[in-house]
Amino acid sequence: MTMAQTASKAPSAEEIPALSDSLAGIADRLIELLARETGLVRAMRVNEIGALQGEKTALTALYQKTFKALVAAHGGKPFARAAKERLAAVANKLGAAVRENELMLRVGRVATERLITTIVAAVREDQRSTSAYAPQPALAARRSFMTAAALDRRL
Repeated sequence: MTMAQTASKAPSAEEIPALSDSLAGIADRLIELLARETGLVRAMRVNEIGALQGEKTALTALYQKTFKALVAAHGGKPFARAAKERLAAVANKLGAAVRENELMLRVGRVATERLITTIVAAVREDQRSTSAYAPQPALAARRSFMTAAALDRRL
């Protein structure tokens, strides 16, 4: 059999346990990677996320390929109960990790956009005040970017 025939050949039913194990292992690695990325966002170390994107993309593609191979090998027959429960548990964990990761990335994006908007507004305000023709009063109140906060200690 040629290399092209081997690559296009559908997996056999004997490969199902190995494919199931492989899919679970890939999902575990993807869950770990998503947790690291989520942790970086929480720690405000967003600049370090880029290094994870190649691995994340590769693992996602490998997961999809392995999943398709498992479905093809299974041929539409029902899975054994133990295999079905194991794959469902892994899929649930992966789904939860994806949802949490997506939420953190969205929050990080919104926070970054707000920070950039605030910086741009500050620069524009500063440019307006320094480019005016009239002399600026020395004690003029300047806008602050800090927000007042109070802590209720009456617990």
